[in-house]
Amino acid sequence: MGHFSNIRIVAKNASRLGQCFSTTKTFKQFKVEPSKIPDIERHGYCFSDGVGRMSPILAVLITTQMIGSRRTTSETYMSSCFQFRLGGHKGVLVVSPELTNCEIQMRESQMKFWSPHKDLEIIRCSQFASASLNRQLIQVMSSLGVPDDFFLEKLKQILGDFSAAVSDQSKAQELLTKHIDPNHMTLEIANLVRGGFMKTKEPFVISLMHLWRAWTIKYLKEKAKITIDDGAFLLGVVDETASLKGFYHDTEDVLPEIFCQVTDVNTDLPRVITGPVIVARNPSLHPGDVRLVEAVDRPQLHHLVDVVVFPQTGDRDLPSMLSGGDLDGDDYVIIWDKELTAPGVLVNESPASYKPHIPEPLNRDVTIQDITEFFVNYMKNDRLGAIANAHLAWADKSDQGVKSTICTFVRVLWYCRAAG
Repeated sequence: MGHFSNIRIVAKNASRLGQCFSTTKTFKQFKVEPSKIPDIERHGYCFSDGVGRMSPILAVLITTQMIGSRRTTSETYMSSCFQFRLGGHKGVLVVSPELTNCEIQMRESQMKFWSPHKDLEIIRCSQFASASLNRQLIQVMSSLGVPDDFFLEKLKQILGDFSAAVSDQSKAQELLTKHIDPNHMTLEIANLVRGGFMKTKEPFVISLMHLWRAWTIKYLKEKAKITIDDGAFLLGVVDETASLKGFYHDTEDVLPEIFCQVTDVNTDLPRVITGPVIVARNPSLHPGDVRLVEAVDRPQLHHLVDVVVFPQTGDRDLPSMLSGGDLDGDDYVIIWDKELTAPGVLVNESPASYKPHIPEPLNRDVTIQDITEFFVNYMKNDRLGAIANAHLAWADKSDQGVKSTICTFVRVLWYCRAAG
């Protein structure tokens, strides 16, 4: 597996062991050419945490085998980002036009332990998925100024659409291709509907349609999973060109920039999003976890599709402001709905600090007994679910929402438990 003797923090040692058991697809048919490049660091923040680079040729070969060859009107589809494992390295690799052959470049932040294993393993490829809200995001956005009527109208619209979709073929096809899940199963069902199986009332397809509707309503009831049409759920990467403007403490009223180009579900062609957008990450508890930013068009980034590109400039990296995120495989919610991004609807709050507490390492090697005791204690003291529910309840009860004093106290408990 590798060498773990230098990792003397029990929790980190256990997580590094678990890294070897990720469900991956190994590519042994071509030999990769790895090299090292430096991280982008400033003011104690790492702007490139978990992000490496790869050649376009390698990206095409992997995309073809992972999600199948797919044609657009102009060229073969190629994923722009891949979550990977290579020996003791992990994170994502982003397509870089400057690289050739089967070249990949990895950063120091991606090196977790030393391993002799040299095969490239891919976990998943970047693809378009629809954006959706949940109870936590709704509560934070409501506290930041979004009117409750917006969420109620969206809920009413979704319930009406799905009731019509089980009997109306055109409506079913519209929703299946618009509300795309991360595994793209809705697109597979849409192909069956397009093939006429719903029109002939084929029993299996009809049962799939009812299951899809029941599953959607279940998530609406339990988690308030409201799908937003003008939004996406995408992997985050860093801007290698340094052309995007970042976040600066002395000009907090000026929105930082991101680049987002998504595949249009109707034309299957890429479309660049411009204008104010909301960006967030799950889970979101702090009022500064949901942020309004400016989506801009940058021709030098047009090779990146179905990912959200964060700036490498500024005083602090934008992902760390979103619930303490990074770029080693985290997904981000991007929303450009005009009702939510209109001036004055949502106001940015100061971000929380998510710098981790560094635990005291052992003065000896970590043993299996240490790991066993750690997991038992973790399970006995796991209260994250109860704390999250308490935060939601207190935020709903207070006029100040997530900005209330009691919610601040509950968030401190959450961060302490999440950090172990």
